[in-house]
Amino acid sequence: MKINKRINTMKRIGTALLAAAVLASGLLPGTWTPGAVEAQAAYINTNQNTFIHDVEDIQMGYIGQEMQFRVRVGYNGVNGLYGPGTDRITDVIVRMSNDPNYINRVTGTTKGDDISDAKNPYDPDDIEEVDLYNAWKEGRRNGIARAFGGSMTYPIDSGTYPFEISSGQMAQEHRFSELKKDQYEEVTFRVQVRADVEEGYYGIPISIYYNVPPNFYPDYQGQMKVEYVNVYVSKSGEVMMPGTLTGDMAFAIGEGQMTPAGTAPGVMEFGVNFRNQTGRPLYDVIVHINPELAADMGAQLTHRAKAEAVQGFPFNINESNYDRVFTSVQPEETITAPYSMAIMPNAASAFYPLSYTVSYKLTPEASAAYKEDYVSFVRIDNPSMDDNSSSLGEFNVNDRSKARLIVAGFHTEPEQVFAGQRFDLVLTMKNASDSIGASNILFSLESEKADNVTVFSTESGANSFVVNSLRAGETTELRMTMEAAPGVDPRSYAVTINEKYDSPDFKNAEEKVTINIPVNQVARMSVTNFELTPESIEVGRECNVMFGINNTGKVTLYNVEAIFEADSIRKTSSYVGNLKSGETGNIDVMLTGAAPTEDDGTIPIRIRYEDVNGNESFTEQTCTLFVTEPVPVEMNMDEFVPEDDGSGSSPLKKAMPFVIPAGLALLIGGIAIRRHRRKKKREQELEDI
Repeated sequence: MKINKRINTMKRIGTALLAAAVLASGLLPGTWTPGAVEAQAAYINTNQNTFIHDVEDIQMGYIGQEMQFRVRVGYNGVNGLYGPGTDRITDVIVRMSNDPNYINRVTGTTKGDDISDAKNPYDPDDIEEVDLYNAWKEGRRNGIARAFGGSMTYPIDSGTYPFEISSGQMAQEHRFSELKKDQYEEVTFRVQVRADVEEGYYGIPISIYYNVPPNFYPDYQGQMKVEYVNVYVSKSGEVMMPGTLTGDMAFAIGEGQMTPAGTAPGVMEFGVNFRNQTGRPLYDVIVHINPELAADMGAQLTHRAKAEAVQGFPFNINESNYDRVFTSVQPEETITAPYSMAIMPNAASAFYPLSYTVSYKLTPEASAAYKEDYVSFVRIDNPSMDDNSSSLGEFNVNDRSKARLIVAGFHTEPEQVFAGQRFDLVLTMKNASDSIGASNILFSLESEKADNVTVFSTESGANSFVVNSLRAGETTELRMTMEAAPGVDPRSYAVTINEKYDSPDFKNAEEKVTINIPVNQVARMSVTNFELTPESIEVGRECNVMFGINNTGKVTLYNVEAIFEADSIRKTSSYVGNLKSGETGNIDVMLTGAAPTEDDGTIPIRIRYEDVNGNESFTEQTCTLFVTEPVPVEMNMDEFVPEDDGSGSSPLKKAMPFVIPAGLALLIGGIAIRRHRRKKKREQELEDI
């Protein structure tokens, strides 16, 4: 019992020193006292440090967790290896060393006889304790000699440098314009303990850059020194209160909401949003509102206040506890701390900077929390506390800043929109502001009209979207099914997006943005007055084909052409040209028989046309024409033989047979009929004129 009591006393007074000596001697802590942890790294003797010193209590971190690493920076002017001999140093920069020569190895130093036996109490009458202490003392001497003559290597890949190395961690620094002799300052670094590190003591290299006053050493160019401080990494246990974090804040405050506003007298109901931006879960989050304005900030008056108006904390305290507690907050999750506050009757009309202290833990079982301070504004209007003299300037809401919501891009599905057909409109809306958020956003779509007809209508009949919030630079996608009116002309039509939203300093802001959507019309045509003369021909003979092409659509048909192609005829075409809406073009073409018809006589007709962009389209028509082989026909030519005129010549005494092909007879008749019809048509046109 006695030796255990003494050992516990020594542990409480000199745990760090004891571990250092035992480690240096090569003895494991387990040989010193049962149940002690096994240190895998080294406790560094910092007695020879000139500028960087351990904090009062040994710091403890936990494997795989975040911690605040603190060091004391001070120039003692006497002790240490690097004393410049001046009463102060200047241009001081303190950083975590990123030099691999120091991260990869730690060099031991001696500390002389600064720790006497009197500082390590033990019972001189207890022989066991005396022997134990002498063994520790001898091991310490051996360890110091060995460390002073060499080095202890800590390769990064074996996990012996205990903190994760990142650009953000190494970029942390603290600056002092000067440090006087015996002046000490405590600085804090935010670090992450590696998950693969072993439990034990670690010496952490810290860089200090400094200069000396020029009147001491005119040619002095400044120095950079590296000194070590200690930390103990444990698997579990208690951790000291880390205080307020340095570097980036854990929460983003007030995103996606307007500035809370209230009118006195009355109770103001409002909430404050906090978004977890750490990328990791946070636990036991407590949001505490402080009953005073933020430090070094005052109320920003919106009206001239009366002399008796107060400009301090604008609310009466009507609750015993304004803490808002959240068990956990996931990454990117936003929590809202709600409040119901009675406005002071003599509060001035102003924007008030309210102060919040947020505490949180990095693990559910942690016994202490990080703390951070935040500021958010509320607006109070109190007409009874406004000076309404004639010189009072009118408050103009348009002087307040607001977000800028724009169309970052849009497209339709399908890509081409045709009149009378449905399509999906996809809008990408963006908050183009650098720092101002927007909330309670209402987007309403309004279509252009043509001849009192709404060009675009929605399938559901609803044309509005509600978006809760858009942070600065954030985008959101809006999609709706629409239909273009069937009778509109082919061109671009405007769609206006009406915006109504709140910004922190501007409520119910209204803006408009416009996009243009091209509408296409489907080409339409009809074929009329088909005529074939004759309706049957022999091989090598011709048939005249005539018909009209009517443009019954709303778009101009360009380069209209009719193409005739079949096995029984020679391929031919007839060019019409451009046909505007409502116009008719006439086809008049001769088809030549090429081979006897072997089917039902159908002749395909492809009508080709182009749109305004030169894209080709085709429509199909047919006609019927039979082609046959030539057939010989005998004709009596008696009536063509002249009588004997008495001249003595020998007249023909009998009719001579004369062979004329049947196709020729048909052709002669067809040509006559066609000429007759054309003559009639021309006469009709002249009568119309």
